[in-house]
Amino acid sequence: MNKPAVSRRKVLGASLVATAAAVPVSAFPSPAGGQDAALMDVVRRYWQAERAILEMEAGTEPPVTAPWYPAWEAQFDGLIAQRSRIISQMAGLRAVTPEGQRAKAEVLERHLPICLRWYDCGDDPEIRLALSLARDVAGNVPQ
Repeated sequence: MNKPAVSRRKVLGASLVATAAAVPVSAFPSPAGGQDAALMDVVRRYWQAERAILEMEAGTEPPVTAPWYPAWEAQFDGLIAQRSRIISQMAGLRAVTPEGQRAKAEVLERHLPICLRWYDCGDDPEIRLALSLARDVAGNVPQ
């Protein structure tokens, strides 16, 4: 009897899909300008990439031997790379307004727990503090 293949996507998928519906309000920033207009555009692009990743995670991963698997893998890896570039862009932008600060905190709160699980830094007190601050600013409670 063949055991089902376990992939990093399937492992991540359960937690990611469970939070897919919890896209924060800041994921849909108002189109109005303002002091944080550039930041909010980057935040919007982050959530677009995140939703695309979640959609791929929720779908069925093709078998590694399928002829279309390399294209699927390239698309998925491209989305992960895009999300990382967007986070780097966001880090270079200062949040001036409470809305901008909350939007950055929501992204950090969304993404940092994934990093804690995969990069073995969950006991790092500085990272725990950053996550706690993100929750404070975003107005959410610890899980």
